[in-house]
Amino acid sequence: MQFRVSVDLALEPSVAFDEFVAELSQALTRVGMRLEPGKDGRILEGKVEVGRVLSWSPGKEVLLEWRQANWKPDEVTKMGLRFEPVPDGTRVTIEHDQWGSLLGDRGGELAGWFATEVAGPLFQAMGPGRFGDWLTDRHARRPSGAQARAGYRDPVYHFKVILRELSLTPSDFLLEVGCGGGALLQEALRSGCRAAAVDHSPEMVKLAQEVNHDAIKQRRLEVREAEADQLPFPNGKFTCAALTNVFGFLPDPHAVLVEIRRVLAKDGRLVFFTVSPEMRGTIAAPEPMASRIHFYKDEELMKLAREAGFVDVRVERPNLEPFAREAGVPEEHIQAFSGRDGQLTIALKT
Repeated sequence: MQFRVSVDLALEPSVAFDEFVAELSQALTRVGMRLEPGKDGRILEGKVEVGRVLSWSPGKEVLLEWRQANWKPDEVTKMGLRFEPVPDGTRVTIEHDQWGSLLGDRGGELAGWFATEVAGPLFQAMGPGRFGDWLTDRHARRPSGAQARAGYRDPVYHFKVILRELSLTPSDFLLEVGCGGGALLQEALRSGCRAAAVDHSPEMVKLAQEVNHDAIKQRRLEVREAEADQLPFPNGKFTCAALTNVFGFLPDPHAVLVEIRRVLAKDGRLVFFTVSPEMRGTIAAPEPMASRIHFYKDEELMKLAREAGFVDVRVERPNLEPFAREAGVPEEHIQAFSGRDGQLTIALKT
C-alpha cells in the first residue's frame, strides 16, 4: 500500500521545512517518540529505532528507512517528507510505500487500520471540540509555535497592573507561576530584584530563558519547566509571587495556591490577575478560549485564597484602559478595557 497525505502552507520551502520539522519534533516528543534531525538522524520510539534518515535535504525532502514492527526487524519500508513549491507557497507531502504488509488482509484489515488510526483521529482533530482545545493550548493554555513565541515575548497590559501592586525592590525575590515568554520577568528584574519562574510549556521556558539570558547569566533568575502545583523550590524562599491570566486554566486552583503559600516567606505577597466573567467573549477572553477558562466571581477568588491559608485577601478592579493603550492595543478594541472587568487578587502569607 502507498500512503500519501499533503498540506499546502503559505511559506517558502526553506521556511516550511524548518517550521514543519520543528513542529513534528515536538509532536513526536509528546507521544513518546524522538526525532534526531540531520543527515545521520533517526526517529526513536522509546529506545527502539523505527526510522533512519537516508536523505536529508533542507527545503526539499527527508527520506527515511522505516521499521514498522520491532518483532519483525526485516520488514523495512520507505517514508518520505517532500517540500514542493506551489504558487501560494509549499506543498508538504508525507508518503509511505509498502506500509501494511503485516496486516495480511489488505482489504478489511487495512480499512480498519486506516479508519481507526488515521481517519478517525483526523476527523476529531478537525471537529470543534478537539480543534478548540488545540487552539486554546496553542495560544494560551500551553503556548507553542512561532505566533506564540512572538506574542509572549512582549509585555501586555496586565503586567503593568501586577508590577505596580508588587512595588518590587532589590531585596525582593519574585516567583512567577506560568511565566510564558518571560516578558513580566524582564520588566520585574529592572527593579534590581531576583526572580525564579516556572511554566509547563517547554517552548515558553526556552523563550523566557532567551529573553532574560543576561539575568540568568548573572544568577539573578532561574526558569524551570514544572507544574504549578508541584513547585521545585524549598519552603519560604520567595518574598512575593505573581500569576498573569493563568488562574482560569488551573484544574486544581486550591492545590496551586497552597503550593505557592508553601514557598513564600513570612509576610510574602501574592498578586494574580484574572479576567472576570464580564470579559467572556471580548478580545481579552475570546472563543474558543472563553469556553475553556473558568471565570471566577470576586468573592470566589477571595474564598479560594483564604482556604489556602492567605490573609488580608482582597480583589481590586483596576482601570485597564491606560495600560492597554500603553501596550499598543488597537483603538477598535480599547472599549473592551474601558471598564473595570479585570480582577487583581492580592493576599498575604503570615
